[in-house]
Amino acid sequence: MSMQAIRDRLGTVRGQDLSDEALAQETVALAEDILRVAQMNQKDKEKVQAEKIAGMIEDPNGKALTIALCDQAFRSHKPARIADQIQYLVKSYGMPRYMKQWEQVALGLAGVIGQVIPQVVVPPFVQRLRHETEAVILPGEEEPLQAYLKKRRDARISLILNQLGEAILGEGEAERRQQAYLDLLAREDVESISIKISSIFSQINLISFDHTVELIKEQLRLLYRTAMAHQYRHPDGRETDKFINLDMEEYRDLHLTVDAFCQVLDEPEFLAYYGGLVLQAYLPDSYEIQKQLTEWSLKRMERGGAAIKIRLVKGANLAMEKAEASLHGWPQAPYDSKSQVDANFKRMITYACHPDRAKAVHFGIASHNLFEIAYGLLLRSAHQIEPYITFEMLEGMANHQARTVHQVAGGLTLYAPIVKENDFHSAIAYLVRRLDENTAEENFLHDLFALEPGSDLWRKQRDFFLAAVRNKDKVSAQPQRRQDRTTEVRRFDPDAPFHNEPDTDWSLPANRVWAEGWLKKWREADPISIPLQVDGEFISDDFPGEGCDPSR
Repeated sequence: MSMQAIRDRLGTVRGQDLSDEALAQETVALAEDILRVAQMNQKDKEKVQAEKIAGMIEDPNGKALTIALCDQAFRSHKPARIADQIQYLVKSYGMPRYMKQWEQVALGLAGVIGQVIPQVVVPPFVQRLRHETEAVILPGEEEPLQAYLKKRRDARISLILNQLGEAILGEGEAERRQQAYLDLLAREDVESISIKISSIFSQINLISFDHTVELIKEQLRLLYRTAMAHQYRHPDGRETDKFINLDMEEYRDLHLTVDAFCQVLDEPEFLAYYGGLVLQAYLPDSYEIQKQLTEWSLKRMERGGAAIKIRLVKGANLAMEKAEASLHGWPQAPYDSKSQVDANFKRMITYACHPDRAKAVHFGIASHNLFEIAYGLLLRSAHQIEPYITFEMLEGMANHQARTVHQVAGGLTLYAPIVKENDFHSAIAYLVRRLDENTAEENFLHDLFALEPGSDLWRKQRDFFLAAVRNKDKVSAQPQRRQDRTTEVRRFDPDAPFHNEPDTDWSLPANRVWAEGWLKKWREADPISIPLQVDGEFISDDFPGEGCDPSR
C-alpha cells in the first residue's frame, strides 16, 4: 500500500454522487489503506509508546493508579507529602503491570526512600512524570514553546493553542487569563488559539441570559480586535488575521457561546473577521445549531461578511454532564449511547459537505478515528470542496497517523494544550480526559494501539462505523433536556416514594421566559398593605416612609 494508491482511490470518487452504502464501503477500504501506510511509517519510539498504552488498557488497576498519580503528584509543593501519597497509591492499587521493570522500581523507590530523603528523590520523579506528558501537554515557557512552534511551522502543520488553567472563580483571574490570550495573539509565531467563554468571564448567570451575553461580548470584542491587529504570515507568504476558536465544555455554555459569537460577528467592525467555534456531536442540540449557524453565515456573506469555521468534536465532558444531571434531577444533556453520538457525527459531516454550505461554513473534522477521517476525505472529494473541509487531531496522540493524514489531506491542524511548569496542576483534568479517551472500551483510541487490518478489533470498529452510517438520518436531534415550567403539569402521588423535584434548568429558554413572567408580574404589582395586629385588633394607621426594594 502506498500514498499514491490512497490518492488514486480519492480521485476515483471525485465529482461522483455516492449512495450512503457506496460511501460506507469506500470509507472502510480507505480507512484500512490509511492504517497500513501509517503503520509502515511508525517510528520505533511511537511503537514503544503504543505498546505501553495497549498494556495500560489491559491493566485496570494500573490505569487507576496512573490517573490517581497524575491527579495527586502535582498538588503539593512538599516532597515529603508527595512521597507519602505515592506510597499510599502503590499500596492501594498495586504496582502497574504495564510498566517496565525499571519504572516499577523507580515508582517503588519514590514512595519508600522518598519518605527518608524526599528532597532528593521526589523532585526527579515528578519531573519525569511531567516529561512523560510533554507529548500531549506542551511546556508554556518561552524557549521550548518557541522551538515547538517553529518545528510545526517547518512541517507545514497548523496549530490551535489552548492555554490550560484552573476554573475561573473571580474577575481578577478572568482578567489574567484574558491577558494570557492577548499575549499569545500578539506573538508572530502563533496562528490561532482556543478559548472558552468561562475562562474570560467568571460571573455567568443563566437566569440573566441577555445581560450575561452582553458582558461576554465585551470580552470577545477585545480578543477579536487584537486578532485583527496582528497578522500571521503563513509559510507560503499569505497574511491572515489570527484565528480564535471558541471552545465548548459545559452544556450551559452552548447557547451563550453561539449567541455571543453571532452577535459580535454581525457588528460592522467584525463583519470581515473569520472566526470559529466548536460544536459537540454528543449533544443532540448541535445539529440544529449547525443548521442555524449555516443559514446565519450565508446571510452574513450576502452582506459582505467573511465565512466562519465550525470545529466538530464528539465531546469530552460526559462524566461531568452525567454528574450535573444527577445532582439536579435532569436528564443528561448528551446522548445516552455512543452509537447515537457517532450517528450524529456522520450527519453533521454530511450536512457540512454540501458545496454551497461549505463555502459559508468551513468545517474542521476533529477525530482520531480513521473511519471518520476517511468518511470526510471521500465526501469532500466527491463534492470537490477540499479547501473548506479540514482535519484536526490532538497533539501527541497517534503521531504516525497524524503524519499520514497530513499527507493524504494536504494539511492538518493540531490542537495543542500548553501550560507553564508552575501551573501544571491545572492541566490534570485535560490529562485525565485523554487517558479516559485512550481506555474507554467503545472508543477508537482504545483499540488503536493494537489495531491491525482484518483483526477482531478492526471488525468491531468497522461495524460501529457502518451502524452509525445507517442511523445518521434516524437519530434524534431533539434536546435531551426539555423541562418547560410554562407548560408542565405537576402531579403528586401521596403513596409514591419520595423523589426530589428537579431543579429549574435555566439553560433552557422556556424556563427563563417563565421566570421573567413572574418577575414582571411582581414588579408591576401594587404594594400589598399588611396591617399590624395587636391583641386581635388590626392597626392600619398611615405612617408613610421611603424604602428601597433591591429586587426592583
